[in-house]
Amino acid sequence: MRPRSVTAFYQTAARAWLTAAVASLALPVSWRLGVWLPLHLALAGAISTAISGAMQNFMLAMTATPSPPERWVQAQFVLVTAGAGAIAIGVPTATPWLTATGGIAFVGAMGILGWMLRRAWRRALNRRHATPIAAYAWAIGFVLLGAALGASLGSGAVEGAWYPHLKRAHMVVNVLGWASLTVVGTLITLLPTVLRLRMPSWPGRGVLALLVGGLLAQLLGSDLGWAWMLAAGGIAYAAGALGVVLLVFKVMRTERTWAIPAAAFHMMAAVAWFVVGSFGLALALFDGEAGFDRYRATFLVAFVGGWLVQVLLGAWSYLLPMARPGHPNDRRRALAVFELAASLQIVLLNGGFVLMAARASGWIGDGPGRLGVAAALAGGAIALAKAWWFGTLARGPVLTDRARAVWGE
Repeated sequence: MRPRSVTAFYQTAARAWLTAAVASLALPVSWRLGVWLPLHLALAGAISTAISGAMQNFMLAMTATPSPPERWVQAQFVLVTAGAGAIAIGVPTATPWLTATGGIAFVGAMGILGWMLRRAWRRALNRRHATPIAAYAWAIGFVLLGAALGASLGSGAVEGAWYPHLKRAHMVVNVLGWASLTVVGTLITLLPTVLRLRMPSWPGRGVLALLVGGLLAQLLGSDLGWAWMLAAGGIAYAAGALGVVLLVFKVMRTERTWAIPAAAFHMMAAVAWFVVGSFGLALALFDGEAGFDRYRATFLVAFVGGWLVQVLLGAWSYLLPMARPGHPNDRRRALAVFELAASLQIVLLNGGFVLMAARASGWIGDGPGRLGVAAALAGGAIALAKAWWFGTLARGPVLTDRARAVWGE
C-alpha cells in the first residue's frame, strides 16, 4: 500500500475516533464512566490509530525500504480498530469477555506493527536514523505491556490490591511509553520538516536513554515498593523531557526563510506541556503512589490534552495536506487552510488546558475550570474542523498574508 493511501486510511479513522471522543462528552456521566470513555476513544482510538499509520510511513522513509504486504497493513488496521472499539463497548457495558477480546486484538495489532518495524530495520538501506527507530521499538514494547495489562484489568482477572496498582501502570506505560516515545521519535524529523529546515545534531540517544530508563525505574520502583527508585525515575524522565526542549531550541536557532506555521506552534506548545507535566510528575512521585494518585487529573490534562492531542492536531495540519495528490499549488492552498484562525485556536486550546490543569491541581474553582474545558473544546473544534474539511475550504480565499508568509505564493 502506498504511503499516501496509508495516511488516508489511518488518519481518516483517527479523525473519526477523536470526533467520537469529543461527542462522547455529551453522554451521561454514568454511561461514559466519568472521563474514561473520552480518554479511551482519544488514546486507544485516535492517537493509537494515527500512530500506527504514521509510524509505518516514517519507518519506511527513514530506512528506505519498500512497504510490507498490503494484507498485513489491512490486518493491523482492522485489529487496532476492532480492538479499540470492542473495549469501548465492553467496559461501559460490563462485558468482560468483549473487553478481553478487544485487548487481545489490540495486542495483535501492536505485534504486527512491531514486526513491520523489525522488517524495515533488517532491510534498511539507510541506518542514519537509529534513534527514531529505537524510540519506536521501545514504544511498541511498552504498548504490548500496556495493552496486555489493560486486557487483564478489563477481563476481571485482576482483583484486590493489585487492581489499582496495575491500573496506574497501565496508564503510565501507555501514555509515557507508547504514545510519548513515539511522538519524541517522530518530532526529531517532523519538526524540522514542517519548518523546512535541516535536522540539527542533537544528543538523541542520551535523551532516549533518560526517557526509557526513567520510565523503567518508575515501573520497577512501584513494583518493588522502593520510593527512592520511583522518585529517581520521575527525575530521569523529566530530564529526558528537557532534552526534547533542547531539540526544539536547536531547530529554532537554525536560520529560516519562512514564518512559523501553525503546525510547528502546536508542536512547540505540546513540548512545553510535556516538560511541565514531566516535572509535575517528578515532584508528585516523591510522595510515592499516593502522590501519583493526587496528580492523576493534572497528569491527564498535561500529557493527554496538552501534549498528545495537541501534537496530533499539529501533525495533521501538515501531514494531511502533504498526503493529498495534486499540483503543488493545490497542496499550498490546503496547507494555507490551517493558518486560518490559527492564533485563536492555539490560544483557546492552550489557555483552556491551563485553566483545566489549575482546576485539577486545586488552585482555582469549578467555574474557571469549566471555562477552561469550554475554551479547550472550542480551540480543538476549530482545528478538528479544518482537519476534516480542509479540501473544501482550500477552494476559498485562503492565501492570506499570513499564509503567504508561511507557505509562499
